[in-house]
Amino acid sequence: MLELGSLQRDALCEIFNISVGQAAASMSQIINEEILLSVPMVEFYSVEEAAHYLEQSSQRVCSVRQSFDGSFHGNALLIFPEARSLDLVRLMMGNNLPIEQLTELEQDALSEIGNIILNSCLGSLADIFKQPFQCGLPALHIGSGISVLNECNANHVVMVLQIQFSLASRELNGHVIFIMNANSLDLLNEAINKFLGAMMAQS
Repeated sequence: MLELGSLQRDALCEIFNISVGQAAASMSQIINEEILLSVPMVEFYSVEEAAHYLEQSSQRVCSVRQSFDGSFHGNALLIFPEARSLDLVRLMMGNNLPIEQLTELEQDALSEIGNIILNSCLGSLADIFKQPFQCGLPALHIGSGISVLNECNANHVVMVLQIQFSLASRELNGHVIFIMNANSLDLLNEAINKFLGAMMAQS
């Protein structure tokens, strides 16, 4: 399991704080309501631990998965509790349909929300680490926390960013998850160290 020092962890939190903030600004324009975000908290889990963590947060979740490939690779997921995942869609679409009656258009809207947030995170990583990423198409999944991760290799490591989205009318706890193998995590660690080294050289 990758262990980050306090300086590395703080740098990673700040990187994602910037990227998720940019995504929130884009989402605010779409739903015409200001979105405030907590500073992301970063934790590392095994696949099994992450599945149980998601089960505790909500028995059923809505996730948008997007693969990425570059100097390190893996899958990125945006995850919301199922009961609250439609809140953003309803703000976008202006309807009150239950989750069982999701239309194709509403599923596309959920996928687009994930696409905006995940691409913002990956774009920030690419800019800061100066390493481009190629991203796959977003895929929507609704089910248990365990089912969201059931396609993952048991040896992979899950990096979880816990984020609180606050709107004027409601709060929505979400997670951005990166699933990577040990080699990719080592490369991420190297990229963080290079970034910190460059920052220290400039100071």
